[in-house]
Amino acid sequence: MVYQNSVFRHSSLYDRVEKLLLSYEWSDCRFTVAGRDFKAHKLILGISSPVFEAMFYGPLSSNEEIAITDIEPDVFQLLLNYIYTDKVEIPSIEQAFELLYASRKYLLEHLTDLCISYIQANISTDNVIRVLNYPDYLQDEQLVAFSLKLFCEHANYLLQEHKNLISSSCLKTILQSNEMNVKEKDLIIHVFQWTLHYCKQNNLTEDLETRHNILIEKNLFKLLRFSALTLDEFDGILMTSDNILLPKESLMIRSLIKNEQNINTHLVNSICTSSVPRCPLKLQWDLCLRRPLRSAAPIIIDSSNSIINSRLKSNKSVFINSLCIPTRMAPMLNFRNNIGNSYSEQFSVLVECEFDKSVTKLTNFMNTVDYDASVEIELTEPYFIKKDNWYKITFQWSQTFDTITYVVEYRDRIFTDHRVSFEFDDMSPIARSGGSFLGGLKFCL
Repeated sequence: MVYQNSVFRHSSLYDRVEKLLLSYEWSDCRFTVAGRDFKAHKLILGISSPVFEAMFYGPLSSNEEIAITDIEPDVFQLLLNYIYTDKVEIPSIEQAFELLYASRKYLLEHLTDLCISYIQANISTDNVIRVLNYPDYLQDEQLVAFSLKLFCEHANYLLQEHKNLISSSCLKTILQSNEMNVKEKDLIIHVFQWTLHYCKQNNLTEDLETRHNILIEKNLFKLLRFSALTLDEFDGILMTSDNILLPKESLMIRSLIKNEQNINTHLVNSICTSSVPRCPLKLQWDLCLRRPLRSAAPIIIDSSNSIINSRLKSNKSVFINSLCIPTRMAPMLNFRNNIGNSYSEQFSVLVECEFDKSVTKLTNFMNTVDYDASVEIELTEPYFIKKDNWYKITFQWSQTFDTITYVVEYRDRIFTDHRVSFEFDDMSPIARSGGSFLGGLKFCL
């Protein structure tokens, strides 16, 4: 017993309070949340939250069981964990938003800040639409601004692949943006296509009139900048099967683009007359370099061994726009004859998702580079890497040549910064005996 008391005396205050949460000793209040019962202590809750203080010690206080109808049991448990320990382990963005609601309800400002920080740290292209879809009462201005910027940076991809996930209120927020990495013509077509998904999700008829009315009723139509288009771009929209413009609207928009004077004022009021195009956003590309661990035998490329394979995987979905590889060893002949230190490099790079073999990216590289250096291979356009999927990167030399040598080193398999982690694996037997050919990459979250 003396030993137990000694342990109790030397434990921290948070440890002793947490013991009350786990054991329910001396509990004097009770909550029921979706059929689950929670026991707690009025004093601890009251000194943590002014709402609980008023509930237990105000003029309308009661000793009856308290029913919580707007918070899930798991989230209420997280709330109690924070109140008793000043710490919380948030498992997902979904629960972070629910906990954010609870923290605001009970005026726990520090917990609100923790939830916002967690959400912002975990927003990515995988969930940014889900974040923007949350209703206004769960939103935070800082989070909305951060999420909207991320969406607009990758708008072309997200609208192409995930427009069916976008709510009408989210789409309105997006269309109010003045900066976006998508052409206005493509944006308009995406919005027209979105109406079809909206009809399917809400069991509406999918005719052109219904789809057109959705844009009007949701105040989306006036946010489309038809006047910023060229006539060729506008004609391209009219020729697509997704066009839902009325004939009179098409004539009016054409007149606006041509700056004609005799324009129907009534129709103009229903159309965005701004001819200012949305500005593109500059992406921030970060560098991932694999550290050299030790020297290794060179990689030999000749007519019988002309392919090197590497693999990579990321714990978050990212875009990559370039790969870093070593250049060739300078032949001894160069030193003897004082020949220049550069040569013409040429090969192809194929990036393929191992989960979906149809997803490929081919880049042909040809440039003059220095011997015994490294070179950055820019892809023809950024390539999207889905989280937790392995991607095979194939380097292939197709021309007939003499034996060439690349000095490489074994490199670390894991690259991690505070936001993302990459895992690398070298597949080719040639690469395994000689080191890693893929030295790094540039990526954007």
